[in-house]
Amino acid sequence: MSTTSTATVTLDELGTIVEASPIPLYFQLIKLIEEKIRANKWLPGQSLPSEQAFCDHFGLSRTVVRQAFADLEHRGLLKKRNGKKTTISHPEYRGALMQSLRGFHEEAERGGQNPRTKVLELKSIPADADVARKLGVAEGAKVILLTRVRYLGDVPEVFVKTYLNYEHCVSLLSEDFSDKSLYRVLDQKLGLVIAKGVRTIRAIALNTREAALLKVKPKSPALLLSSVGFLADGTALEYFVAKHRGDHTEFEVQLIR
Repeated sequence: MSTTSTATVTLDELGTIVEASPIPLYFQLIKLIEEKIRANKWLPGQSLPSEQAFCDHFGLSRTVVRQAFADLEHRGLLKKRNGKKTTISHPEYRGALMQSLRGFHEEAERGGQNPRTKVLELKSIPADADVARKLGVAEGAKVILLTRVRYLGDVPEVFVKTYLNYEHCVSLLSEDFSDKSLYRVLDQKLGLVIAKGVRTIRAIALNTREAALLKVKPKSPALLLSSVGFLADGTALEYFVAKHRGDHTEFEVQLIR
């Protein structure tokens, strides 16, 4: 079922802004709008009233409203086009995957989003040369392949293939990952914690099958994230290749000097 709507939201649905609060006015407005979007009260495709309508309703200056809109647009929650109304955008996946060992499910939940999964296949296969090298096993050795499409709400965001060490993870062949986090199952059921990892990211174009699964046009841009996760003793437990829609994805990397 689609959650896209073309109606215009009403400002009476929002809470109040407190002028005497130490919290900046623009930030209060951001939180009011964001809460409606995160709770699926305001849906992708719905239009917002004009900036002037927000000014009149809350007694705010145009500068404050524009600052709030700009922040929400930067984070992918609103979309504004010249000469057209500002609309609620489809959820954008914003991950810190390059600096943390959380998976898609955990990152999405931390961002207040609603992740879900369609499992395409879960089976044992012989490792090809690349998978064998990444997992540190012999070419042709058994590994587990888990292929999924990851969603935020009803929007497909990521096509991912995960290869797992067969010896450690054979019991996962009977798991249903349609509503489970792989990392949580590894941790809570098997006592396997991915302690360190190596991740790379690059730009690609989606092939026809990948594009169809992610509901975009063939050759659409995507971000390919590949990762090898290791146990504390250095055993390679998982290797995944995830292809994220380029129009909905942003990765954050923190740098320290």
